[in-house]
Amino acid sequence: MFNISVIILGAITLVLLKIFLNINFKKLKQLEIGSDEKLKNISDKLQNVKSEVICKDILNKLECSNVEICIKPEYSACLYTVFDKKITIGEFKEQYMKPQTIAHECIHASQNKVTLWANFIFTNIYLLFWVVICILSILNKLPNTGIFTIILVFTSLIQYIIRSSLENEAMIKAKYIAKEYIEENKLLNKEQEEILLKEYDRVNNLGIPFMNYYQISMNIVKVMIFSFICII
Repeated sequence: MFNISVIILGAITLVLLKIFLNINFKKLKQLEIGSDEKLKNISDKLQNVKSEVICKDILNKLECSNVEICIKPEYSACLYTVFDKKITIGEFKEQYMKPQTIAHECIHASQNKVTLWANFIFTNIYLLFWVVICILSILNKLPNTGIFTIILVFTSLIQYIIRSSLENEAMIKAKYIAKEYIEENKLLNKEQEEILLKEYDRVNNLGIPFMNYYQISMNIVKVMIFSFICII
């Protein structure tokens, strides 16, 4: 009965969070649709600005040294990894997103190292813990599953708080760092800059709530999966 209650409460929580955070998957899909003509013109201007140059300049602005920059055209995303102090930059589908996206990863590189390491270590321990207790439950080798469910809920909450604090800071600050970079290097005229910043606002208004929803929902789903395994 306990595990059934956990699954039901998990499902209700997912629905309520979707409503309260106003998550609209149709609008999120629109982010993947090709940009309008004005944004395409901005993309053309930013096309020849090398990602590595943008990254180096922003890292210098943030007074963040000893960060390796790796350009991977075969990738479709950007990523900062704390264990090797590396920013990996992939190919951009929309060039106008390049300054903000690179700024996002540079901000990660400048964040508190204790929190960054805590996120890396705790997330991996958390995932390993979840896999192990699921396997043990399948093998009927896990006593007092209710206790492990409670432990999983609290570790899920800790993992979410650490990760979301890092991501929210980077997502919120990235727009302003990108704006400063564009202005200092005179990459766009005033009208184009305003158009781009409005687009960044649109992306952030949709993306920030979704990222928070996605992160917490994945953890809730893990708790639900474990509870379901305990039932069967």
